Amino acid sequence: MWKSKNVATIRLPWGLDIKVNPHEAIGSNIAGQGVYETAVTETLWRLTDPGDLAVDVGANLGYSASIFAVRVGHRGRVLCFEPHPDVFVTLQGNVELWKRNDRCGSFDLRQVALGEEKGISFLHTNDWFRTNRGTAWVSLDEIGGPNETIWRVQVQALDGILNNETVGIAKIDAEGSVLRVLKGMRNLLSQHRVRDIVFEEEAAFPAPTHTLLREHGYFILGLEERFGGVSVLPDASPHFDREIGPTPNYLATLDLERATRRLTPSVWRSFGPAGRVLGDLR
Repeated sequence: MWKSKNVATIRLPWGLDIKVNPHEAIGSNIAGQGVYETAVTETLWRLTDPGDLAVDVGANLGYSASIFAVRVGHRGRVLCFEPHPDVFVTLQGNVELWKRNDRCGSFDLRQVALGEEKGISFLHTNDWFRTNRGTAWVSLDEIGGPNETIWRVQVQALDGILNNETVGIAKIDAEGSVLRVLKGMRNLLSQHRVRDIVFEEEAAFPAPTHTLLREHGYFILGLEERFGGVSVLPDASPHFDREIGPTPNYLATLDLERATRRLTPSVWRSFGPAGRVLGDLR
């Protein structure tokens, strides 16, 4: 039984195995429910196309990367960024499992943080990291508070990594650094070379992230989990409890008609019997 183990191998609904620590928050959710953040999961599943270049910023143990890998197929590519050294090892181990599966696209893993420009920043963790390995954050400040552990990490801008490539979909989970990540991809945004961006934003709507994306021609949709599927809220924040969460997630898209058409039909497609029977949305 997975509850008695420090590392458990869980079969995800899309057929890939993933190794998790069932005693920390993300691993426990995946082990207990088979999925994590269902609204985000469903959005990534429905909006990713075969052959896409998918970018996972803050890839953690690789859960979102596993969705991308299956959806982009053998012609696609998944580019992952994860700066935490221990978490990166876990990501590498999971990706090694998926590389053997001919349903998956190719993988490119980078142990760096994304930001506004190339340089050095500081990765912080505190006591919360023991029970939730998604709580590390990147800061420009080397000074930390009590009980913090700090690493020097390499930072790159996505503009400097992707020269002439076009991104189908990007997921950004950067614990307070989303604006810096977006500023580091201004060229990509201004040239409309990123079709869809799914991102967390804790600040009140509209935050600077929303403003920057709007200035580059993106439509903003709040993503909210409902019983039958994802509810998309045009230019609005999802409902959430500031004390217990979850952190609001948004979709920025260049193609509002496509995104609305893909996300509007009810019934979960990324997991469950109905998804397997009904197949993909086009």
